Amino acid sequence: MKLRPPAFPFFLMLVAWSTFALSPRLVVGSGLIVVVTWSVGIGIVALRPDAQLGFGLPGADPTALAHYLDPTFIDAAAWATSVFTACLITGILAVVVHHTQKLVAAQARVERARDNLARHVSANLVEELAELDEPFGPPRIQDAAILFADVIGFTGLCEGRSPQAVMAMLRGFHERMAGCVFAAGGTLDKFVGDSVMATFGTPKPGPRDATNALACARKMLASLDAWNNERRANDEPVLHIGIGLHFGPVVLGNVGHEQRLEYAVLGDTVNVASRLEALSRDLQTSLVISHTLIEQIRLEVGECTVVGMQRHAPVVVRGREQATDVWILAERVCKACPPISETEVTTAA
Repeated sequence: MKLRPPAFPFFLMLVAWSTFALSPRLVVGSGLIVVVTWSVGIGIVALRPDAQLGFGLPGADPTALAHYLDPTFIDAAAWATSVFTACLITGILAVVVHHTQKLVAAQARVERARDNLARHVSANLVEELAELDEPFGPPRIQDAAILFADVIGFTGLCEGRSPQAVMAMLRGFHERMAGCVFAAGGTLDKFVGDSVMATFGTPKPGPRDATNALACARKMLASLDAWNNERRANDEPVLHIGIGLHFGPVVLGNVGHEQRLEYAVLGDTVNVASRLEALSRDLQTSLVISHTLIEQIRLEVGECTVVGMQRHAPVVVRGREQATDVWILAERVCKACPPISETEVTTAA
């Protein structure tokens, strides 16, 4: 009597539980176990000498009803129905689990893509960019702040050091600088050896791009100071960096081959920012900023954020004929650079 159909649904719970593993093979295997177990139980009873085989429910005949209710009676139709039901449910659940598995894998790929995207842009832009079909759009021109940071004397630091030590130093530098970029809401454009390029206002302009760029530069210098304290405690050489900042129009778009595209920020603004970073050696300072960026900061938040900066006489950067008005972080002198004459620096009004 225990092998009558009302008890069979409890066996299907095994198939239902197997779906939580998100494995179609496990679901099919569980369904086979249910079918075989139920069939073996029916078969053992059917082999008894007193077993009575039948097919289907009895009619209104009292004799047929008594025959059906006999504990030794086996309904072959009920067994076939149970087996068919188990196979059908197993098949449906296996298909559902297979599609669910594909959806989970697709979601995992999306999360990995977002994680990779988060390594290049600030976290507050990841969701926005990930939801758009063409987040960067066609090539366009817009204003942005460009930051370049480079380790001064990196070649000398590498001399006599093992490749593993150089790689560890670079990774530590890149990790700290990238953290500063993301904390200031910037986009990490690229690493080129010991140099870092970051943009503020790409791919979408903001109301404080120039301000955030200067804040990022200050964060970089503070982070480097903290790291240098650790390096001194470990008898490791300290690092000095030069930072250049500029603000102006840039061209944004994909460059390269169709099989290897790279989202690039190009233009004279980028070139000037790079030249200002190189100029930090000559001016013996850790930070050189164009007057254009200072003016933009004043438009965004006022005068207060440029405290500590001093205006320098116009300089001609390499590759340009017109002189560029620059500001320097006068209170932070770069000891790795040649000295600068005090007459070359004029305090801003």
